Amino acid sequence: MQSKKPFILRLSLATCCAAACWLGATSAQAALPHPVLWSSAQMTSADLRVEHLTPASYRTRFTASATVQSPASLLRSLSALDAARSRLKVAQSGLQLAAMQAQRDQGLFEAGQNVALAEVQQAQAAAEQARAEVDSARAAVDVARAQLTAQLGTALASQLSRQTALRQTILNGSELIVDLTLPPGRALPQTAQVELHIPGSQRTVHARVIGPAAAASSQLQGWREVLIAPAAPGLMPGLELVAEVQSARAQSGVRLPSSSVVWTDAEAVVFVATSSEGKARHFTARKVSTAWPLHGGYVQPGWGAVDVVTRGAGLVLTPPPKPHALPALGGDDD
Repeated sequence: MQSKKPFILRLSLATCCAAACWLGATSAQAALPHPVLWSSAQMTSADLRVEHLTPASYRTRFTASATVQSPASLLRSLSALDAARSRLKVAQSGLQLAAMQAQRDQGLFEAGQNVALAEVQQAQAAAEQARAEVDSARAAVDVARAQLTAQLGTALASQLSRQTALRQTILNGSELIVDLTLPPGRALPQTAQVELHIPGSQRTVHARVIGPAAAASSQLQGWREVLIAPAAPGLMPGLELVAEVQSARAQSGVRLPSSSVVWTDAEAVVFVATSSEGKARHFTARKVSTAWPLHGGYVQPGWGAVDVVTRGAGLVLTPPPKPHALPALGGDDD
């Protein structure tokens, strides 16, 4: 008789997988509080406030730290790269001449001309030596380019390799390299505009963004970007200054006041209010992002108009209170 154990084992495994998926889905759904219904009297008793919030246009704006970099190390790295490239060109020219000589001697030897086999072998050896010198020179260029990239980051190193004018303006001091460190958890907005505040004055200098810096920092250190700024009085290598960063384009979203945001199970949520019978309200938790703080609140990009509990939001996490009895109206004592 055929055993049923394999079938039972397969069934058990399938049951366990299904149970695990169900538990995972249940725990994910349980991360948010369940919707609750509050009557008008309960909201009045708890002094809840519900506001109708509408989307508006906002620009991301925050401050960051910046440091003016010295061009000395850049000059050394660029000089090393230029020297390696020059050596490569010389080696390539030598290889071309050696290869032509080896080909000529080989042809004359095969045609029975006055060329000995030893001369052919010597020319071929010279061509191989020239080819090895080209490989060595190319490796030196790769090393110099890698050192430049490690120092400046891919974005700036690439532009310096392609734009001779940019190299010249940095080397002659008419433009400066600035290292921008964003606050932890912040990312640079698309089409960002950066203004550098010169210490001890009211003047600012506009800097253009080149790209990520050499060391992509962690969330604890803050992301780093490379800027190019025009030389100005007061800007000097090693100077630390404050940078104001803002997005060039406005983005539509709803700004939630901080009083509306509560934390539950490590999630930031607000309670969205929807009408029910009478003046009662359903309160449903909705996850929010705190990545864009603005004016004592948090902007939620892409949100439409919404009714949100803006006062007493933490009370919605607790059972609805019993309405207080209204005081009796005083009558005549006579």
